[in-house]
Amino acid sequence: MKKFLTVCLAAGTLAASALGFSACGGGNTLVVYTEAGFAPFEYLSDGQIVGVDVDIMNQVGEKLGRDVVFENVNFDVIVDAVSEGRLTNVGAAGLSITEERREKVDFSIPYYTASLYVIYKTDGTMAPEIGESTAENGSVIYWDSLAGMSIGVQGGTTADLFLTDEIGEDWGALYGTNASKTPYTSLSVAVNDIGLNTNVVIIDELPAKTLVANNDGLSCLPLYYRGETAEEDEAAVDEYAIAVTPGQDELLAAINEVLRDLIDDVDEDGNNGIQRLVMQHLDLASGN
Repeated sequence: MKKFLTVCLAAGTLAASALGFSACGGGNTLVVYTEAGFAPFEYLSDGQIVGVDVDIMNQVGEKLGRDVVFENVNFDVIVDAVSEGRLTNVGAAGLSITEERREKVDFSIPYYTASLYVIYKTDGTMAPEIGESTAENGSVIYWDSLAGMSIGVQGGTTADLFLTDEIGEDWGALYGTNASKTPYTSLSVAVNDIGLNTNVVIIDELPAKTLVANNDGLSCLPLYYRGETAEEDEAAVDEYAIAVTPGQDELLAAINEVLRDLIDDVDEDGNNGIQRLVMQHLDLASGN
């Protein structure tokens, strides 16, 4: 499986300078960039941005004695904005750790491991072949089952990065198969296009399950690399972390401290603090 593994700039105008001063730590406000269409990690509820990442960053704000303001922006601008450090010093948006992103930002410790899932039409319209994997102990969709298909992704996400390599690199499972990628600015638009202009959409497990739970016409299954035997099949996975502007060491330390406390807080059922937040927001996002 293919593994995916500075300082605040002065603003040119008075208004930009004020924003930069606040974002870079000179004021008492911590501006966090997110993309509120990725439940349960960030989503809109009654017009407010809520979710797992929001709860985490609010705890960071309490630790630092700073007010936290969340800005809902396009996902593909978050890393570059954090790297520049002028309008924000933090990106909390279910961000996956990749080498390309590491060159631009500092990452917190990983706090969640996500599996990629494929969303498809339940009635089989333009749907891929479903396989069985001993590794998953159930039904899966293999990369090579997407050969020749039009595949939707949200631009700039890890699904986008995975798919780009699988189509464009000669070792990729979809190389030379006429599979194509269609990027979308939001998951909701991408999902609404399934069965129309695309066959499937690839996104992370939890938002996939949330979207499918709210749409009777859709189903989803985990995405796998096919091994030489079923026991050697391997899931397509990535790890989430929070992106921080290089040089913001106190901020990064506070984020890591909050994450470690949550990860170490394991209840009698074996769920840590992050997992409990995930379950709480999955219920809320699904309307339960």
